Amino acid sequence: MKDTKMISIDQFSADERLVVEDTLQGLIQKYRERTGKEPDGKKEKELTAEARQQVMSVKLEKEKAQAEKMKKKPVRRKKPESLKESEVSEFNWSASVAKGRRR
Repeated sequence: MKDTKMISIDQFSADERLVVEDTLQGLIQKYRERTGKEPDGKKEKELTAEARQQVMSVKLEKEKAQAEKMKKKPVRRKKPESLKESEVSEFNWSASVAKGRRR
C-alpha cells in the first residue's frame, strides 16, 4: 500500500485550484463509469489526493522548465560605473591605474 501524504490545497493558486476541481470531477466520472456506482467518502478522499498529486506534478514540471530557461539565459552584467558599492565584488587596481594614465 502506498503511503502518500495529502497535498494541502493552500499550496495551489486560485487557477490551480480550479484545475484540481476539474481533475477531481474527471476522476469521479471515470470511477462512476468503471464501477457503476458513486464513490464513498474514503474513495473520494483518495481521488482528491490523486487529483492534487497530478496538478502538483504538472506545476513542478512547469517550475523546473522555467528554472532551466532562466539558467540558460545569460546574466546581464552592469557596467562598472553603474554598480553600487555593495554590488562590487572585486576591484582591479591595475586596470584602474592604467585607465587613469590614458587620459
